[in-house]
Amino acid sequence: MPGCPCPGCGMAGQRLLFLAALALELLGGAGGSQQAFRSRGVAAACRLDNKESESWGALLSGERLDTWICSLLGSLMVGLSGVFPLLVIPLEMGTTLRSEAGARRLKQLLSFALGGLLGNVFLHLLPEAWAYTYSASPGGEGQSLQQQQQLGLWVIAGFLTFLALEKMFLDSKEEETSQVSGYLNLLANTIDNFTHGLAVAASFLVSKKIGLLTTMAILLHEIPHEVGDFAILLRAGFDRWSAAKLQLSTALGGLLGACFAICTQSPKGVEETVAWILPFTSGGFLYIALVNVLPDLLEED
Repeated sequence: MPGCPCPGCGMAGQRLLFLAALALELLGGAGGSQQAFRSRGVAAACRLDNKESESWGALLSGERLDTWICSLLGSLMVGLSGVFPLLVIPLEMGTTLRSEAGARRLKQLLSFALGGLLGNVFLHLLPEAWAYTYSASPGGEGQSLQQQQQLGLWVIAGFLTFLALEKMFLDSKEEETSQVSGYLNLLANTIDNFTHGLAVAASFLVSKKIGLLTTMAILLHEIPHEVGDFAILLRAGFDRWSAAKLQLSTALGGLLGACFAICTQSPKGVEETVAWILPFTSGGFLYIALVNVLPDLLEED
């Protein structure tokens, strides 16, 4: 530098100026990179929002509107089958249960309920769960030992869950015990209707024809099952109209199942859910049939 007595001072000053300019350049580049990262993050968020809005738009589009209407109506029809026992069971049935003739009639209905529950488990729920796990096997090689064990464990889990629920709400009085078993049956019936809603909506996602056939098939198997459920509610101490109202309340499970299936937007999207709900419900129905209903039928007064 001019006027500096040290000969190397000029070179040192130039180096300091160079380093200061380099540092300013680096700071400016870092600020620019941060701004670029921010702009990229905002753009990614906008793209995600656009995709989400597009998916909701496709879900509520005119093409899906028919599926929504048909699925909800089909699930509602299955749920409304709970009032069918009002047409089958006599009007005086709820008031004459304490008499000998009424008790004999109730045992006949409970026998029908027992057969319906066991038939629903071994002829409908478990075979359907088996078919779902078989179709989900990679390469179509059949079920593995682990899948078969999981199926059995879900049945045991359902059985033990209903046992724990009954022990939690159990009272020493016999009437309270029967009422708890009635509520447990309503819980199992709600879960069963949820699977029916899944099946109805998944079928309508394929075509209207398959959806209608599935709805009719579920109705044909559900009507005798509802008569059995109605008998279990009468045994629990409910009158005819209260039992019918409770049966109708389980239709909400079918509507929720239909909405869940449509929101997945794929008939295969419900398979993982159904694969554990069906055996779990089977365990619940087995507990109700073998622990709550069958002992009453074996009693001899």
